[in-house]
Amino acid sequence: MELSKPRIDIFKVRRELKGKTMRLYLYLTKRSTGYTIDEIRLLGGFSNRALINQCLADMRRLGIVSKKGDKYYIPRLVREAVDHVFKHYAKIGSKLVPRGFLAAAGYVVFLTIYGLVVPQVLPLLPIGFAIAAVFLALGFYEVKKSRSWVKRLEKAESLD
Repeated sequence: MELSKPRIDIFKVRRELKGKTMRLYLYLTKRSTGYTIDEIRLLGGFSNRALINQCLADMRRLGIVSKKGDKYYIPRLVREAVDHVFKHYAKIGSKLVPRGFLAAAGYVVFLTIYGLVVPQVLPLLPIGFAIAAVFLALGFYEVKKSRSWVKRLEKAESLD
C-alpha cells in the first residue's frame, strides 16, 4: 500500500526537517528497501514507537517518506533532491540562501576591508573580485540545479 503523497517542496523540507525527524530521515536513507518500525526502534536508537510514528507523520506531511508493505523508505529521487538542498543551501533564520552567494558576499566584504586596511594590495583587488565572481556564478549554478530538481520531482509526481 502506497501512502498518498502531498506535493514535495524541497525547500520547505530543508527548513522544517530537524531534530529527531532529521535523524530518522538520515537513518531511512541508508537502505533503499526501507525499515519496519521495529527495525527503526531497535537498530536506529529510537526509544519508542510513538516517537517514530510522530517523526514518520512529520515526514509524510512533507511528502518525503513512502511505505511499501510494512517498510518505510525515502524514494531515491526525493533523497537526491533533498540532499542537494542540504548541501548547497545555508539556512539563515527561516531563509535559504545558496552557499555560493554567501561565499561571494563574504569574499567581497573581506576584500573591501583588507583593501582599506592594507592599501598596497589595491592593484590585486581585480583578481579578488574575479574570484568573488566565480563564487557568484557558483551560486547561480546552485539555483539552476535546484530548479531542475524541482522540475524532476514535479514530473515524477505527475507520472504517479
